[in-house]
Order: sequence, then C-alpha cells, then structure tokens
Amino acid sequence: MTSETQDVNAVVRGARAEFREKQIVDAAVGLMQTKGSHAVSMQAIAKSAGVSVGLLYKYFSDREQIVLAAITRVLEDFRLRVPAAIEATEDPVHRIIAAFTEFCQVVDDHRQAVVLTYQTSRALSRAGLASIQSQELATLQPLIDVVAEAADKGDLHAVDASTLGHNLMTLAHMWALKHWYFQQTQVSLSQYIDRQVRTVVLSNLSDGARKRVKLN
Repeated sequence: MTSETQDVNAVVRGARAEFREKQIVDAAVGLMQTKGSHAVSMQAIAKSAGVSVGLLYKYFSDREQIVLAAITRVLEDFRLRVPAAIEATEDPVHRIIAAFTEFCQVVDDHRQAVVLTYQTSRALSRAGLASIQSQELATLQPLIDVVAEAADKGDLHAVDASTLGHNLMTLAHMWALKHWYFQQTQVSLSQYIDRQVRTVVLSNLSDGARKRVKLN
C-alpha cells in the first residue's frame, strides 16, 4: 500500500468517525432534552443513534462525555465564526453588532445543545465544568475586545466591556432558552437580533457614534 493510499484511507476513517460522533451526539441531545439527562441510558442513546452499544462505548465512555462533546461543538462554532464575523467589518460599533449577530446565529444552529448546557451544567464533574467554563470565556473574549475597542474610541457611554460582553452572550443564549415564546409571538431571529441590538447596544452609543452609525 502506497503512502498516498494510506493518507486517503486515514482521511476516510477520520470522516467516518466524525460522522459517527455527530450522529451519536445529535441523538443524545434530542433524547436528553426530551427526557432529562439522568433518564437517558447509554443503551437508549445507542438505539436512537442507530449504532450498537459496543460502538457507542468506542466513542464515549459515559453520558458526561457525550454532553461535553455537544457543548464543545457549540463553543467551537463560536470560536471559529465570531472572529470571522468581526473581521468582516472595520467600524467598532458594527463589529459589536456583527459579533452579537453571529453569536445568535450559532445559538440558533444549536438550540437543543444550548438548552442542554443549562440543564446539565450543574451535574458535570468538576473537571468537566472547569473545561467548559474555560472554553466559554475564551470564545467570549473577541466580543469583549470589540466592546472595549468601541468604548476606548468614545463610541459608547461609560460601560464595562466584560459586563456588556457577558450580557450580550446571555441574550444570545436567550434565543434558545425562550425560543418557545418567540415562536408563539412570531418573532424571527433577525427581529430578535435587531431588538436586542437597539436595546443594549445602540442605546449606549455616544452622540458622535449615533451620527456615524446608520439606524434602519
């Protein structure tokens, strides 16, 4: 077997493993949100994912590992997508809006996993919780940085960048946590983002920034 063939086979195996892991995590998240994490067995997850119990244990040793994988997948999307959204614009205020918008869009893509995070975080082991908290702080930092940038340039009234950053992240999570309400009131994701931006970001703009930033 040539080295090129070995490389191709390795890529195929990696893709297959990634697909299996996603298949298992998606099945587990759906079950846990419906029945509660403690009521879902590894056997039930395997059945829902369409894999054998033996194969399931090949990828995950217990339910906590599956929960951590689900949460980490959301955080990884934040880590990759939010900085890219920020870099797409230069205006400090627009960078805040772009970051918050991307946070909300990632949450929308992973609504079940975000809700599961809040439901299960207290039950995680100390090491598991510490890992998630560390990753969360790292993914939030780009948003805090652009808030600080806008404040330093005088675009925002006296605000604490860390506090406002955490507020915006919580509001992004709220789209998942209260999605049932927004569905009932027929509020779309774009409408939700616009309302929160106006309430939390634009209301804090300095007079100079208000003149520069167009309000639709």
